Amino acid sequence: MSIFAPSSNSFRKQREEEKTILVIRRHWIILFFPMLFSLFCVLLSFVIYSFINLASWYNIISSLYWFLVSFWFLILWNFAFYNIMIYFLNTVIVTNKRVIQNKQEGFFHHTSNELELNKIQDISVKILGPLATFLDFGDVEIQSAGAKPKFYLDRLPHPKKIKEVIMKLKTKG
Repeated sequence: MSIFAPSSNSFRKQREEEKTILVIRRHWIILFFPMLFSLFCVLLSFVIYSFINLASWYNIISSLYWFLVSFWFLILWNFAFYNIMIYFLNTVIVTNKRVIQNKQEGFFHHTSNELELNKIQDISVKILGPLATFLDFGDVEIQSAGAKPKFYLDRLPHPKKIKEVIMKLKTKG
């Protein structure tokens, strides 16, 4: 599913005359590396098991080993859950009236920023590095006339297209 397909999504505090144009999450590569790390740590515990299982003293500590491995898996599960939660709850919503950034910065810390389209002065896109260029993700920086001088949206997929959509909406409104 493309992020540029028309959206029928609604959200909390949506105004009556507002239509959701885009709902954007950070690029999937942001979630890929923590999940790869989790998988590596799970596999590492089985590699360790294959080595200590051959030791003569394994039968003495096997219960302790499996208790520690279970505890380690619980920690890894929490790490993976946290990263997935942060990925899915950090969104940027573009409507025909405003840009809304929802930031989940922890289990109990949430901020929401919004910017009216008519207050946008300039939008710049930064794509840094070969990986970002190849996978087409980067940062979108929106300069506004409001109290908050810059609106910084980081690691979004297709930042140039997002800029184009916002600029088209700004010129329509």
